[in-house]
Amino acid sequence: MRKAASMIELVIAIVVMGIAMMTLPMMLTTVQSNNTFAMQQEAILIARTQMGDITTYPWDEYSTNSNSDFAVLDTNSSDLTSSIYKRSPDQNSTRRVGHVKGNKRRKFFSTKVYASYPLGQEGTEYDDIDDFNDENKGLSNDANDTNATIGYKVYKDLNMTISVKYISDINSTAIFDFNQTSAPIGTTNIKMIQVSLTNSQLDGNISLRAFSCNIGANQLLRRTF
Repeated sequence: MRKAASMIELVIAIVVMGIAMMTLPMMLTTVQSNNTFAMQQEAILIARTQMGDITTYPWDEYSTNSNSDFAVLDTNSSDLTSSIYKRSPDQNSTRRVGHVKGNKRRKFFSTKVYASYPLGQEGTEYDDIDDFNDENKGLSNDANDTNATIGYKVYKDLNMTISVKYISDINSTAIFDFNQTSAPIGTTNIKMIQVSLTNSQLDGNISLRAFSCNIGANQLLRRTF
């Protein structure tokens, strides 16, 4: 029975331990990267959930009337270079180019109703998309917090900001300005919703954008018995 390891065995053991020590920083980096990726995905999920909630609201507070009609609104955008967004006089002044001449189809209200401006919450209740404009709230992992993100890793110093803006309509050359940072004068037919999340643990900010258009809605076709 041997009482000691041979020199070759000792050298092999030292080499193996050296390789293990060399791979330790790489393993820690991989774990850290995986955690960062997981937090980014959770932040995107939180922003996407908020975005989905916002887009379920009417396009504008004036989109519906007392009869629950959901119609296209008039806009006074100064950058409209074509009349395709406005009422067509030859169609009883309730439709524009592209609208189908038919009962229960998309159209304007009988009298002109303009989209609201400026954007923002008008009262205590949320009744349209732009009511969320300039909303800023912190999210935590506290069960007593109404904004809590229970079950998520992203919770420390997580801040959500929401902005809603009118952006330019497509002009006659079919150019769509996705990067407009300030609202044009007046109202347009497109609103941009942006949800941004910031966190000290995230690598940069997470921002999602969605676009909602002033297209009204078809009325449900019903059969009377």
